[in-house]
Amino acid sequence: MNNPFWKNSTFRLLYAAIWVVITLIQILLLGYYFTGIVYLPSVLYDSLVCNSLQAGCLLVLWYPIQYYRNIVSVFLFVVYHLLLFIISSAIWLGAGYFITQAVFDPQPFYTEFFLHLLPVRLFSGLLVYILFVMAYYLFLTNSTVKEQKEVIEETATEAIVPPEEKLSRISVKKHREIRFIPVDQIHCIEADGDYVMIYTDKDKYLKDKTMKYWETHLPDDLFVRIHRSFIVNIEWIAKIELYEKETYKVQLKNGSSLKASNAGYRLLKQKMQL
Repeated sequence: MNNPFWKNSTFRLLYAAIWVVITLIQILLLGYYFTGIVYLPSVLYDSLVCNSLQAGCLLVLWYPIQYYRNIVSVFLFVVYHLLLFIISSAIWLGAGYFITQAVFDPQPFYTEFFLHLLPVRLFSGLLVYILFVMAYYLFLTNSTVKEQKEVIEETATEAIVPPEEKLSRISVKKHREIRFIPVDQIHCIEADGDYVMIYTDKDKYLKDKTMKYWETHLPDDLFVRIHRSFIVNIEWIAKIELYEKETYKVQLKNGSSLKASNAGYRLLKQKMQL
């Protein structure tokens, strides 16, 4: 998840507006307090630079908060954020001081002003830090709640998906005719490449769709998939014999024989209550 204040133009403008307001208020207060001071331009420039750097530090702060948000211990939580505050404050205050000095040349008054105002800046910086940390944790909480809600909705959707509709008859094409065959007339279905061959007492028909489709759409009380290549109608089974190791032979009432795997035989036993 990217920084929420940087995810779209609206939030970017909001973030910029917050810091413009903070900077203007600070400049007005300093301008009023230091009216008539010769070095006033450097004081105002210092506010502009330091606030810009602090805004950048608080943007970067999102990433350590995001990656280490699950700190359970209160003590570790406080120590972690105290360290983050100290590091970020050292960056924006230190860099702001040296940039201002470099632009306006070393000025004794500015250093005195900077040190005099340092406790106030640290205190106000701490308040701003706490406010943005709270905002970040609020964003993270909302994101987590949203993800959990999506998972719950997906689970609920899956739970209410109706079962596959079972076929009572199928349509087959024979020459130029379309015939409709009740599923109880089907003896078995055999895989035939990308098609299946459907056998009835009178004929056989080539149909599309996979074996998985027929397995899930034929009535469960009549049909069992006994092999990767065969689905059988249990009403047409005459007998079951052991064919070879872990393979069985299912003989139908019309004399046809089908292979059944060990897993297919277990399903067949379960279905026929053997």
